[in-house]
Amino acid sequence: MFTPQSHRPQPVRAWTKLTRLCQGATLGAGLCLSLSLAAQTSQGPSASTEPSPASIVFQILASELALQQGEQGVALATYLSLAQRTNDAAVAERACRLALNGRAPRQALDAGLIWLKAKPESAEAQDTVDSLQMLLGFHNDLQQSLLARRAKAKEAGEPDLVAFYDRLAALSSRGPDPAKAVALLEAVALEHSVRPELLYTRAMLYERAQNFSEMERLLRSLIAKEPKHAHALNALGYSFADRNQRLPEAKVLIEQALRLLPNDPHILDSMGWVYFRKGMPKDALPFLYSAYERQPDAEISAHLGEVLWQLSRADEALAVFRLGLSHDPQNTVLRETLSRLGIAQKAVLSDPLSEALDPSDPP
Repeated sequence: MFTPQSHRPQPVRAWTKLTRLCQGATLGAGLCLSLSLAAQTSQGPSASTEPSPASIVFQILASELALQQGEQGVALATYLSLAQRTNDAAVAERACRLALNGRAPRQALDAGLIWLKAKPESAEAQDTVDSLQMLLGFHNDLQQSLLARRAKAKEAGEPDLVAFYDRLAALSSRGPDPAKAVALLEAVALEHSVRPELLYTRAMLYERAQNFSEMERLLRSLIAKEPKHAHALNALGYSFADRNQRLPEAKVLIEQALRLLPNDPHILDSMGWVYFRKGMPKDALPFLYSAYERQPDAEISAHLGEVLWQLSRADEALAVFRLGLSHDPQNTVLRETLSRLGIAQKAVLSDPLSEALDPSDPP
């Protein structure tokens, strides 16, 4: 399988990174926020259009009480309005968290922009705004912001530029539209788009867009620059194996990657998958079990489960599928595997097996 940055984004999982911001919201947090902001506001005279300290306290406490009663929309509207009137970073952050938790990305972006303007040094605010602009398709605004930051990083020196491109690669990989994500990456990277850390990301975006010829060209270019780039070797080999093409070359590439990173679960999974594609399911099992033991995620579960199913070990296969679904019920690879094998997802989840497969105890 491909390494994590190349996984296809799932419709629900597009929110995963963003909604981590929303954990731990409590009435106590709202009370602390209201008192803090009221104290700041009361330190000096305010314009007549600005809310008074007492009004701020009342609105925040009312919002938190509404939230406790399940009226999240009311709480969000109040917090967002207050953020727009005060331009306070803490209020805007709270509004952004509530919007993300309520799956309201446009309101989250409005609040996030206020948060970032009030606290431009906040990496969390910047990452949130970047991710939301990518998700919502505000590519021009995002590109201009990234170009400005790239110029600053380039002026600061190579370490800052490397860090910037690492963040750019991660952001591009999260984009819901791979074609637009690769266009953004290439526009921002400019003459540096052939840097190894960007070549791999570009290749994986082209894979997601099903432009396999361009993916192969970029990966071969990367391997020529860095012959020991294990993830590039694995990605090219796995791409061939997954499409059931050029299996001898796929096996050679994955073997090279495995020699470099013998315990990597993604490469172990690829090795098992190429054996399965070559019609050797029993030879595939040790590699797939080893990958599963290290990382029993949905995609590895899909591969191991399919091999077990083909070997008529249905109970074990269903247990593996069930564990994969528990980790990620929307995973495309796992859902496609179940559909292709004629297994209903509901049946997998309701199957009354007495014991689940222990991934640490392969046959």
